Amino acid sequence: MSSASAEQIKELARLSKVCGLSGDTSLPEELRHLIHEADQNKRLLTDEEIRLCCGWSGLEAAPLTALHKQASELVDRARADLLKEQPQLVQPGGQLFPQERAEACWRDCFHFLRVSLYGTALRRADVTDCDGIPFLVKLYALLDVPVPALLLALDCLRLHSVNCYRELGAGADAEALGDALSDLCNIIGNEMKRHDGAQREGRKADIN
Repeated sequence: MSSASAEQIKELARLSKVCGLSGDTSLPEELRHLIHEADQNKRLLTDEEIRLCCGWSGLEAAPLTALHKQASELVDRARADLLKEQPQLVQPGGQLFPQERAEACWRDCFHFLRVSLYGTALRRADVTDCDGIPFLVKLYALLDVPVPALLLALDCLRLHSVNCYRELGAGADAEALGDALSDLCNIIGNEMKRHDGAQREGRKADIN
């Protein structure tokens, strides 16, 4: 990797942002600050933070608190589903080889679930920072991240998470989590299509 590429990656990583909830002015300032702090530290909400968010949104806190404790297991299930369908990803020559690349992908899955859980606690399906996602997509393109495989893993994660949440007693609230994860997937997928289209047009212009 050239020093220029290293600098570019560092800058894109700085500008990339997934969670847009802390900028949602329809939320109370206290909750926006709470979400901002949790997101900055890339962590799940604490039990008390879940209680505060659910107290405002009217969501039942207990099932969501229980779901948080299964977040890592849910990511593991999605990983197993993806590798069952596309085992070549982590084999020599695959886009998630060596192991460090695969681990980065699973971490991203966890962080997408984390942000979606923020949105669920606040009854917000629109969780995404639309200004930060284009930089994330550019970073993925630069690092040759297999975005279609990542989106497939996220869809598996959505199914497992919604089913688990429902089993924990969330009822209709489980759909809120599914909507938040779907919102993330759709925005990333659409931005990736725009990025790929721009790249193709750029190559055509260079040829002509």
